[in-house]
Amino acid sequence: MSKKKSLGHNPLAYSTRRHASFDFITPLKDEQEEEGVAATDDDKRVNKITVSYYLEEPLVKEVKNLANQKEMSYSALVNGILKDSLKDITSG
Repeated sequence: MSKKKSLGHNPLAYSTRRHASFDFITPLKDEQEEEGVAATDDDKRVNKITVSYYLEEPLVKEVKNLANQKEMSYSALVNGILKDSLKDITSG
């Protein structure tokens, strides 16, 4: 069998096997704020990461029910609870 020739090429000369980084394109100001670059106030967005914790099932159900009652997302409620708890622990 003969080897097929490529029908095209990568105009940026980046390897397709690696993650191509387009850092030569500067992000707009709004994009920087969304990424947490300029996040210093509570109003601005901060970077978020995904973590996993093993919690008791009744606790998770209770928090999800509370989130539904307050019409907010589950993760936003958990984030608020953790922030309030940390403030209480560090201040008292």
